[in-house]
Amino acid sequence: MSTFSFSPKMPSLKTGDLLCLPWVSRKRPAFSVSDVPGALSAVAPGDDSDKLALTFLGEYGGKRVAAAVRRVGDEPLKAAQALREMISQAIGLARKLSLKRVVVCLNDAHAALATAVQEGALLGGYTFDTYKSKAQTKPKPPISVALFVKTGDVAAVRQALSEGEVVCRCVNFARDVLNEPPQVMTPKTFAETAVQFGQEAGLNVAIWDHKRLAKERCGGILAVGNGSATPPCLVKATYAPANATRHLALVGKGITFDSGGYCLKPAKSQEDMKFDMAGAAMMLAATAAIAQLQLPIRVTCIAPMAHNAISGTAFNVSDVIRMRSGQTVEIENTDAEGRIVLADAISVALEAKPDFLVDAATLTGAAVVALGEDIAAVYGTDAPFTRRVLDAGKSAGEYLWEMPLHAPYNKAYDSHIADMKNSGARWGGSICAALFLKRFVKDFSPWVHIDIAGPGGKPGVLGHLGKGGKGFGVKTVVALARGLCTEK
Repeated sequence: MSTFSFSPKMPSLKTGDLLCLPWVSRKRPAFSVSDVPGALSAVAPGDDSDKLALTFLGEYGGKRVAAAVRRVGDEPLKAAQALREMISQAIGLARKLSLKRVVVCLNDAHAALATAVQEGALLGGYTFDTYKSKAQTKPKPPISVALFVKTGDVAAVRQALSEGEVVCRCVNFARDVLNEPPQVMTPKTFAETAVQFGQEAGLNVAIWDHKRLAKERCGGILAVGNGSATPPCLVKATYAPANATRHLALVGKGITFDSGGYCLKPAKSQEDMKFDMAGAAMMLAATAAIAQLQLPIRVTCIAPMAHNAISGTAFNVSDVIRMRSGQTVEIENTDAEGRIVLADAISVALEAKPDFLVDAATLTGAAVVALGEDIAAVYGTDAPFTRRVLDAGKSAGEYLWEMPLHAPYNKAYDSHIADMKNSGARWGGSICAALFLKRFVKDFSPWVHIDIAGPGGKPGVLGHLGKGGKGFGVKTVVALARGLCTEK
């Protein structure tokens, strides 16, 4: 792990420091040369703009220090991502060189760039080594990151960093639960962990166990989780400040491990399936962050949790399930289980009478085929609200792309014995999955569905988050909630 601090005054260099210097271009540094020792700041970065280059290592002023540079550019959003990656790379370099602190210099930074440095430190410096044997693995020393900003609105920077620390902590909570092995992070454990974290954040959190699910007619969640030794459950987390004027409902898929059921996944395809709960982790973490930030918006978060396993009690192909909405679903594919649990959860969320509904799930491999590992697919029923979600992702440095809700594809769900089947056509799989959910959203609007199968459950190519769970989407939802609070 890494720690982070901020000061408007250039810290004195100490033995074990790595001076990290971003450049806007090869000719223009993003820091004040007058405040940085000349021999450490004179070297400009080369042409390779995505690499941190070590430019000095040795004695300077009687202290063993190092310096490194990287170009970040001057376009704000690209510069922010470059800074996240730069700080993450600097932490790795500091560990490699047995240094203790990364000192980052910016001459004039608005809050977004300072927050990007903070995210590079707190998210880029994240580690999960719970199951590493101490006898065999050398522990990674903590690296502190100190940001120096000479000019600009210092008060605004401090406020942004205070809020950013909350968000980063919640992102890393999501990563922690995702990185736990599935025999540990069962539906029961996930629910109990969510309750503890949520209550600490000031949320009202309740668990619906399998008996309550049966009483509430959540036949979809029960069917998907029926094959596991650990019964399914549902977590309902609410935040209701007195000054709230709007109500946002959040729904996240929480399949703690997806074997595919009787439509068994190939072994290779199961490797990332502990991340099939990324939607639930995202929404629960975002709700906790919204509460800790005391945003004036009411939030209802619904997270269905189940283990899609194989056993004598598991649901079968050709089963017909009666959902909470009263609709019936013929099971054509037990590996299309995520939409089943989401459908029941959406019905629960809509009963809270929200103004807006957003769901997220690692739902389809088709979304990864279409958009790759870093980009989430977005579907919406209301163009202005969908644009708000896309803009929130952009400001948060998370990549979203709008896809069409192409109604003619609904024909793929026609069933001869039930209201619908659970598996659509081979082509346009992500669109078909969104259309299935739309059957349970019905006429409610605005609704947005985010398929995070790529960034929620795959390694990705963005450099600052490393291996394991990403906690994708938490920052986007917090940014969305903040925007809804300020909209008139």
